[in-house]
Amino acid sequence: MSLMALPVEAQELETITLGFCYNHIYQNYPTAAKADVQEKITALNRAIIRTGRYPDIQVSGLTSYQSDVTEIPFSAPGTDPLNFSKDHYRISLDLTQPLYDGGRRQALHNLEKQVGLREQATIQTELWAVRNQIDQIYFGILMLKKQHDSIQLMLADLNEQLSLVSAQVRNGLVLPGNELVLKAERIKASQRLTQAEADINVGYQVLSELLGISIPIDTKLEIPTIEGNSSYDLQSINRAEYDLFKTGIQTLNDQKEVTRADRLPVIHAFGTTAYGRPGFNVFEDDLQLNWMVGLRAQWGFRSWSNASKKMELLELEKRKIAADKDAFTRTLEADLRRSEVQINTLRDLITSDEEVLELRQQVVAEKESLLEVGAITSTEYITELNAENRARIELDIRKLSLIQATIELSTKKGAPWE
Repeated sequence: MSLMALPVEAQELETITLGFCYNHIYQNYPTAAKADVQEKITALNRAIIRTGRYPDIQVSGLTSYQSDVTEIPFSAPGTDPLNFSKDHYRISLDLTQPLYDGGRRQALHNLEKQVGLREQATIQTELWAVRNQIDQIYFGILMLKKQHDSIQLMLADLNEQLSLVSAQVRNGLVLPGNELVLKAERIKASQRLTQAEADINVGYQVLSELLGISIPIDTKLEIPTIEGNSSYDLQSINRAEYDLFKTGIQTLNDQKEVTRADRLPVIHAFGTTAYGRPGFNVFEDDLQLNWMVGLRAQWGFRSWSNASKKMELLELEKRKIAADKDAFTRTLEADLRRSEVQINTLRDLITSDEEVLELRQQVVAEKESLLEVGAITSTEYITELNAENRARIELDIRKLSLIQATIELSTKKGAPWE
């Protein structure tokens, strides 16, 4: 699915699903784009590190003029004194081939890999936070729509009651205050209806902003279906934060390997050839071609002396990550337990709501029979019918809350994006 095609496609859709939102976030959210960039960064850094095994060739040039040179106060009989030029010239080609680095290059290669994996885990953690926002907004819109339906039923009921009371006031059967109370309640209900419509509109706007596409307010949001177990165990948790902790520990382990390598000497083979003045033979004051080959060993005393302190520091950093992991696990488990309790409570409440709805349906059936024989007014029947509809909406809201709580539990456990 291309990014350019998504706005058109989203506008053409009459219904969108929560899965559509997940997929779009995972593929097109700005944070998701960082994943591809990070892969390229890691690949380039590892390629740079691999070049350390190849010979390094340098070309250099030098020209200088100095105020004084060495003078030899004597010379052999019959010869002129030696004179050294004050102007010097040199152009050289130097080649260095690493032979032994104590495993530092391989350690850096492994370290860069772990740094890349840790950055990817960080990106996934950020995406999970966005996914949680999507859950809240998506179900918030669905819940607001249910509340909107309930308020509309309330308004219809108030209008029926107001019509009846207005007639009674005109006939002098009740005081005008009864009519005024119902009018005030109708205004309040209308305000709640207006607020619900505004909140729904804001919800669609926020959802559009997160997805980066235009979602019209008349687009239907499909209610997800829930499958599988709504409980959890430690083995079922697959949060990206655990990858972050794991790669953090491994990164520190690889840094320790780099530190160990820094304690060892580095050995290079080298070769150089140069053309210039003076050359290796300082008694020949003309341009010369010369060359040299050899081995060079380097060992830093400071790196060796500081290695143990660095190793201790890295161990302390590992303990910090372990503490963060433990704190995260405890907080997550407490949150998951609360979600389980909430889900079980909602299931019990749904059972009660179903009983209430069944009773309301019986009342409506009874009132319908009385209405047919003229024993009650149509207003009384409409009142009971609206009560039944409100009970049905309350049941639907409760079921929607159960679906939301179950999906949020799945998100908290680290469910896959598909």
